[in-house]
Amino acid sequence: MSALAQSELPIIGDRYQLLSELGRGGFAAVYEAFDLRLCRPVAVKVLRSSRSDPEAPRRLAREARAAAAINHPNVCSVMDVGALADGTPFLVMELLRGETLYERIAKDKQLDGELAVDVALQTLFGLHAAHELGFVHRDVKPDNVFLVPRQGATPLVKLLDFGMCKRATQPHAPPSSPNFGEQTLTRVGTVVGTPEYMSPEQASGGRVFDARIDVFAVGIVLHEALTGRRAFRGPDVRAVLSSVLTKPLVPLATARPDLPGVLDRVIGRATARDPRTRYQSAREFMRDLMVVQTILADHRKARAVTESGTYGSVNDWDMPTKRYTKQARVRA
Repeated sequence: MSALAQSELPIIGDRYQLLSELGRGGFAAVYEAFDLRLCRPVAVKVLRSSRSDPEAPRRLAREARAAAAINHPNVCSVMDVGALADGTPFLVMELLRGETLYERIAKDKQLDGELAVDVALQTLFGLHAAHELGFVHRDVKPDNVFLVPRQGATPLVKLLDFGMCKRATQPHAPPSSPNFGEQTLTRVGTVVGTPEYMSPEQASGGRVFDARIDVFAVGIVLHEALTGRRAFRGPDVRAVLSSVLTKPLVPLATARPDLPGVLDRVIGRATARDPRTRYQSAREFMRDLMVVQTILADHRKARAVTESGTYGSVNDWDMPTKRYTKQARVRA
């Protein structure tokens, strides 16, 4: 069955009145709907034809189970599941108003440093909650990071689409239980996830992963948010995967000289090709980003006072592996 036509938007599950289509992806369409029982707006994801992708129903079910289990403010919540009269599955999610990080980058090109770091931190908070339950997202990318505007605050980040998630097959961090006209190069059945944001261990064809692949993806997403360009590009999947395995990231010192060198080194560690030298968990990555967040905020305040502050050179900054102190700051 194809996604429901706009001219025939019915009541499904005896309670959800479909109102309009919000968008569609490779295997599902998402609709704005109204919950007739609880009198609230919701979003409904309806599976499109699964003939060409027999895994699609299982991915939808996996997404529902994972999101429901994680139950975190930075993860889009799933409220219900059901099936159409012909057996086509659907799931009901919270309705989000705002834009994806992909759309924000396409519009602004390069995000403000503090905003980009805050978005990365919130994404890591959601991932940390997933990792604690043993789930690895496997498809972190700007399209799956949604920004919900908030009055007087930075946007609330909602991590989307756990349809590709999987239990860590080799847990490492111990859980307690461009060109934006390019099409994203996902090929179901060939690679799992999105090549531009894959870790080297995924790109090389490995099948044993842990939470560090999500850490790598967040580092790549952060780099893209700051530079306005995808780190790894190519005319086809093979070229993109080769780029992931061999191409170095463009240094922030080149693309964003207004940012401190420490941020470049934090991203460098998050995106290390050898997972043993990468941040070993989302929590570890978060700790250093919080230090960077403090540095950026302090410098912004100093600039507001002096109107002439400038960042020091890369050598002026200490790698944030120790507690950030007044002595570690660079004078404006």
